[in-house]
Amino acid sequence: MPETKYLARLRGRLLDLGCPVFHVRRLVREVADHRDDLLRSAVVEGCSASEAEARADGQLGDPLDLAERLTVVARRSSWWGRHSLIGFGLVPVVVIPLLWGLLTAVGIWLEYAVGCGLNDERLHAAAGRPDGFRHICAAVHGADYVAIALVTFLFCWLTYRVAASFKWTVTVCAVSALYALVTGVFIQPHIPSIQPHNLTLGFNAHWPPYTIWSPQLIRFAIPLAILGLTYAIQRRAAERFRESAVA
Repeated sequence: MPETKYLARLRGRLLDLGCPVFHVRRLVREVADHRDDLLRSAVVEGCSASEAEARADGQLGDPLDLAERLTVVARRSSWWGRHSLIGFGLVPVVVIPLLWGLLTAVGIWLEYAVGCGLNDERLHAAAGRPDGFRHICAAVHGADYVAIALVTFLFCWLTYRVAASFKWTVTVCAVSALYALVTGVFIQPHIPSIQPHNLTLGFNAHWPPYTIWSPQLIRFAIPLAILGLTYAIQRRAAERFRESAVA
C-alpha cells in the first residue's frame, strides 16, 4: 500500500530530527494504524473517502509537529534520553578516559600474550633490538588508536540508539578528541646504565622527553573521523529508508 502524503511528511521529519530508522519505522506504523482507525470511524459516520482523510489528518494534527512530539517521547523513553546533559555532557568526561585506559591496557596485554607468551625475557629481548622495539611501539600505539576509536564509537552508537540530538554526538566526539590531545602511551627505550624500558599510560604533559604540552594530532583526528563516519552512516541509512518507503 503506497504511503500517504501525511505519513511521508511525518517520516521525513522524524528522520531529519535524528530518529533511528528502527524508531521511525515503528512510529510511522503506529501512526498509520491509528490513522486507519480514524478513517474507518469517519466512514462509518457517513463521511466520503476524501472527507474521512481530511478529518483523520486533522485529528492527528500537523505531521511536522507530531514528529517532534513523537521524537521527544522516544528520547524520554530511556534514562539517557531524559538526562542527555548528564549522560552525554558529564558522563563522557569521566568515563571516556577510564574506558580508554582500560581498553588500551587490555589491548597491550593481549599483544604481550600473543607476541611474547607472557614471557618477560622474550619481551626484553625483542625490545632490545631496534627493529623489535619499532614493532612493539607500532603494536602498542595501534592498541591505543583502536581503544580511542572504540570508546568514541560506543558513545556515538548510544546517542543514535536513544534518538538523542546530533549535537550530543558532536559533544561526546569533542570530549574524546580533547582527551586524545592530552593523553597517550609513551614507550621509553632501554639505554644501558641510564634508563630501563618503561611504558606510561595517561596524560602526557610531563612525560620525558616532553618539556611542554605535546598534542597528539593523529589521536585527535580519530574521534573526528568517527564523527564524520557516524554522520555519513546515519544519513545514508535515512536516505535508503526514504527510497524504500517511496518504492
